[in-house]
Amino acid sequence: MRNKFVITVGLLAIALFFTNPDQEDYSSWIGKQLKKDQNALIEIGVDLAVVPYFKENTTRENWYLFSVYKTEIWDGKEVVAIGVFSQFILDKEEFVRIVDE
Repeated sequence: MRNKFVITVGLLAIALFFTNPDQEDYSSWIGKQLKKDQNALIEIGVDLAVVPYFKENTTRENWYLFSVYKTEIWDGKEVVAIGVFSQFILDKEEFVRIVDE
């Protein structure tokens, strides 16, 4: 029983390690999120201005099994996302609260 647990945890750790998204994945994901249901002109603006802004203003803390991305938006405010299993988790309520301030 204990051996199965150790093997399962080991396999999970390997899967997490190989699916830990990098900085380019994060920038691409942000661009896709912002372009959802937008017209072509907005999509071009996102590609030309927003994605490069996120690339320049985002720091990545690589924990090898997952990554934490912190993007400074303005006035010292930042958005935090977690990258794990080639996916990103962003607290959208927190993001909306920051934007509305």
